[in-house]
Amino acid sequence: MKKSKFTLVIVLGLVLCLLCGTTTTFSWFNRPDVQKGDSLSWRGDYNVTNGNNITAVTYDASKPDGSEYNTVPFDFSGSTTVPAHETKYFCTEVKNTGTAPQSISLFLNNSETNTLSVGVNSPLRTYRRFTSDSQTTSYVTKTPSNVNKKNLYIATNVDDPTKYTMHTWKNVDTDPTDKELSGYIEDKSVNYDNVDYKISYVTIPAEHDHAELWHYNGNSKEWFGSDLEITDQNNTYVFKADTSTTNTYTTMKHSDPSAGVSSFYSRAEAVVGETFDLSAKAQGTVTYTSSNIGVATIDNNGKVIANKAGKTTVTVTSTGAYGDKITAKCELTVSKKPVKSSYIPIVTNMKIEGKADNDPVVTKVYWYIKNDTASDAEYSLGDLQISL
Repeated sequence: MKKSKFTLVIVLGLVLCLLCGTTTTFSWFNRPDVQKGDSLSWRGDYNVTNGNNITAVTYDASKPDGSEYNTVPFDFSGSTTVPAHETKYFCTEVKNTGTAPQSISLFLNNSETNTLSVGVNSPLRTYRRFTSDSQTTSYVTKTPSNVNKKNLYIATNVDDPTKYTMHTWKNVDTDPTDKELSGYIEDKSVNYDNVDYKISYVTIPAEHDHAELWHYNGNSKEWFGSDLEITDQNNTYVFKADTSTTNTYTTMKHSDPSAGVSSFYSRAEAVVGETFDLSAKAQGTVTYTSSNIGVATIDNNGKVIANKAGKTTVTVTSTGAYGDKITAKCELTVSKKPVKSSYIPIVTNMKIEGKADNDPVVTKVYWYIKNDTASDAEYSLGDLQISL
């Protein structure tokens, strides 16, 4: 008895070992074939579209809801009236009498200038509104440029203003700049409080609204007065120096606007015949010029007329009260106007299967036009075109 139990244990142990050895190698499972190199290669059939054996006939609906259609083909030669907010339905049967599948597109030739909404109910569901210009793009593109410059006038009586530096900033000393004063503007002066001053200036960022004057005395910066606020009303920094003493006086006074250009455009593109705005955000007296008026002209309001294909440089010039100037330039490219298409897509790249027996394959496209306006509209639909 003990011997038989011992034998049974030995047999069971051998069976267990055999099972463990075979399952770890998955020896009884079917392994997938592994292909190297071209295992992901693409194989497919390409539909040769040559237009052979393809015809199309369009019928209009005999019921207003498009549930039934006439048996006589629709006459595209006349005009079609669609009442306000109503829809006119059509069915186009596309027939393939050949054995090869083909891909086609249907386009409506809308030859008149109007607003037209076109939708498809089957085999797709699409809807799009078209106007007389919907087949074109906006032929003007402009790249904005942050010029960010204005002049700050300094009315002073010092011998040489170029020895002084104006420290300006925005709000709480944000993005400060230090600019040396220009020489005096020739033949320009101003009288404040019965004192005559000559005019110098510095070009600073347009958003800067605080200023303080200093110069280097050989050892360190010597500051004059306190910081003063720049406003539209008080836009001239007055610096009075008493040459007989070390006394100085600073304040802000009013002048007519200085030169300044905040923003313009660095590049622009348009097509022949376009009229568009290219005005800058600027102060002072603003003028515009075109380096090639044959290509494009621009008036002093920034209105551009594109005359012919080519390139021109449009320059905006801001002139301040004392003759100071700031300029910015835009490179304008004018191209020939593309030919406008009057064809409106109904369906595109629709596959028509080839016949498998003697009967041709017929695919029906149910589409409609809708009048979205508040009054009756008369449409000239031209004809339905097949593109292969």
